[in-house]
Amino acid sequence: MGIKFGSVIAITKNNPIEFKDFQSLRCESNTKEKKYSIYIFNKNNGYLYFYDANKDEFIPKNERFESGFFSENSTEIFSTIHKNYLLINNIEYYNDLNKNQKYIKKQEIINLKSLIKRTIYKNKKNRYITFKEKCIWIDPKLGIK
Repeated sequence: MGIKFGSVIAITKNNPIEFKDFQSLRCESNTKEKKYSIYIFNKNNGYLYFYDANKDEFIPKNERFESGFFSENSTEIFSTIHKNYLLINNIEYYNDLNKNQKYIKKQEIINLKSLIKRTIYKNKKNRYITFKEKCIWIDPKLGIK
C-alpha cells in the first residue's frame, strides 16, 4: 500500500490487526513451493493459539490434541515475546536408523517491527540450517488481511 506525495511514493507498513489480546502473522517461505505458516499469539505474553471457528474461541496451541484437533506439528512448542520479537521454540522427536529417540530443536524468531522471520536448527545430519521469511499481519479470526 502506498501514498503518493508529488512524484515520491511512501510505503506504509502493514499494521497489526487485533482481536482482544490476539494478533496473527502469516509468514511465507521463499522457496518455489510457497508454503505459509500462521502464528496466532497473545500480544502480551507471546503464547501461541489456534482459532476454533465452531466454538468461536482461541485455544492454546499446546492443547490442540486434547481439544480434539489432531496436528502433525510438533507436540512441544514454547513461545514468548521479548522486546519486539516473538520467540518460538519447537522440539520435534524422531527415531534414527537404530531406533534411538532423537530430537530437533527449531528456533523461530519473528521481528514484530520488520516482519522478518528467521529460523535456525540443526538437521538430522547435524548441519545448521537457517533461512528467512517475510511475514504480514492478518486477522486472527479470519486469517486474512
